[in-house]
Amino acid sequence: MVKIAIIGCGLMGIKIAGEMAYHGHRVKIYDNNLNALDSAYYRIEEDKKLLRDEGLLLHKNFIGQILCLSRLEETVRDAEFIFEAVVDDLDIKQDLFERISHCCSSTAIIATNTLKLDINTVVERTSYKERTVGLRFLYPVYYIPEVEITPNKYTANEVIEKLRTLMEKMGKTLFFRSGGEPLILTEEQRETRRLARLEQIKNTSGLGTCFESNLPTLSHHGNMNPPQDDENDVDDYFKTSQCLFGSFPAGISNRSLVM
Repeated sequence: MVKIAIIGCGLMGIKIAGEMAYHGHRVKIYDNNLNALDSAYYRIEEDKKLLRDEGLLLHKNFIGQILCLSRLEETVRDAEFIFEAVVDDLDIKQDLFERISHCCSSTAIIATNTLKLDINTVVERTSYKERTVGLRFLYPVYYIPEVEITPNKYTANEVIEKLRTLMEKMGKTLFFRSGGEPLILTEEQRETRRLARLEQIKNTSGLGTCFESNLPTLSHHGNMNPPQDDENDVDDYFKTSQCLFGSFPAGISNRSLVM
């Protein structure tokens, strides 16, 4: 069981929280919008029902516990991993990252789920920038094995390794963003992953195991920008430890895995 904090209970925040609890982690969710926070439990219950109806959840409840909190400090105080998933507004994210970095543990990893904002700019007011990173879950999260990681120029190698370990135990695979455009799955790609997850559940306990199915090629059109000078450390890390990332999704090669 890992202690997780989710900042923001919008569409993606709820999905990420549910996925973490699905895999047995203790989750605390924070949002300054009390109406959104009040509806979080109901929306998570809706997700559970949908997963049960589709055969993706074999029990009534997730294994992990979910708590909804209205105080940021209480949410992040003991968290090992903090996933920010608020609206893609730079000022809001910068303010949150600064506040979080003053409230959380000195070893906590703080990740943003931003779609397009520059990670270096998001964290520029954050203390201990080496513990920050971009980590974007792909909608609808629950049965999608790929997770997009975008280190910034400060991100420590240890942070990437800890995230890799956490994701791997949940049956997920990290891949680096190629260029500036985010990867968006098509409806067909999402459906293929849902069916692969169903097949996996038939053959396993359904929790925390890696996908073995052959998935279709993921296209990442236009994202072939070469790495900049400040990306060399991350590129060197990948070259020397690419075996840590397990099997990459079909169609994504290590030669295209740059920020």
